[in-house]
Amino acid sequence: MTRLFLTMTASASAIVLLLASSATAQSVTLTLAHQYPSTQVIGDAYNYWAERVEELSGGDIAVRVFPGSTLIASDEAFSAVSTGSVSASNMIGGFQVGDIPQVAAVGMPFMFDDYAHYRRVADAGLADMVGGWYEEKNIKLLGFFPKGNDQVFHKSKFLLEPADFGGAQLRGVGGVSDAVLEALGANVVRLPTTDVTAALQRGVADGLVTSCSAHIGRSWYEQTPYASVVAIKNDFEALGMNLGVWNRLTEEQKALVMQAGDEMEDMQWKLVERQEAVDCVEQWKELGVNVASPSPEQRQALQEKVQPVYDLYRAELPVIDDVLKLVEDNR
Repeated sequence: MTRLFLTMTASASAIVLLLASSATAQSVTLTLAHQYPSTQVIGDAYNYWAERVEELSGGDIAVRVFPGSTLIASDEAFSAVSTGSVSASNMIGGFQVGDIPQVAAVGMPFMFDDYAHYRRVADAGLADMVGGWYEEKNIKLLGFFPKGNDQVFHKSKFLLEPADFGGAQLRGVGGVSDAVLEALGANVVRLPTTDVTAALQRGVADGLVTSCSAHIGRSWYEQTPYASVVAIKNDFEALGMNLGVWNRLTEEQKALVMQAGDEMEDMQWKLVERQEAVDCVEQWKELGVNVASPSPEQRQALQEKVQPVYDLYRAELPVIDDVLKLVEDNR
């Protein structure tokens, strides 16, 4: 799927929200900064949102897009949007448990049966619940969708059962992901997205946990050609807008911004699922990546090994029971 990507260059000092009011309309320029390169489907979705906002508003709202961490790093998105340094950016649950501890309840290991189950849970109240947590931190969510199943990638071997993880130096993505790796016996290496390739090349990390699209889109397959399709967990992704910026929009502008967000969200649910089931499999084959999945017995062993993660988070976050009830009610 090809989309027109909007890329513009500007000095950092000029990247601000511009509001110019007239008697009949309010023109707005927004900055959207995200971590994804143009080759990745999630980045494609954010650029689609920007296009649609401009199209639906008839140019009344302009969106300057800064992809691929060209403006802010992946670990800066939350603070940049919360403080208004940028108008909007991508929100990743696993990256933001330090700011919103409750989001850990959404990315527990082996929680969703499949994408249809995950979406039923999201539509039944999970997305609204998460949106409320972000609004308390000055961020309005404009869409909620899966980030993709976390798979495990390594330089020289498959990791399909608990014993395989022992002592491995793996870059996690924060939060529950790190707790899962530690429960399996791995050593977690914490790195921003922009440092992962160098860390793999220098031997600081033996592998990493990420989605299949990130593994391919960021060329991490070059350092980690062994893909273990274990589907440890499925984090969420969302487009977040500074709440002050949102509140300054007219009601008409809010409606069209949300319309674009709904379209982006629906597109992403379909694209992420297709990416894992079809696109990544085909691309891995072309790229010579070695791929393996755990047997039912190995998967059961992994689930049992990480069960203490549930116990840990349930003790610290009572809200996990509300999330798990939604999960079970919509299974």
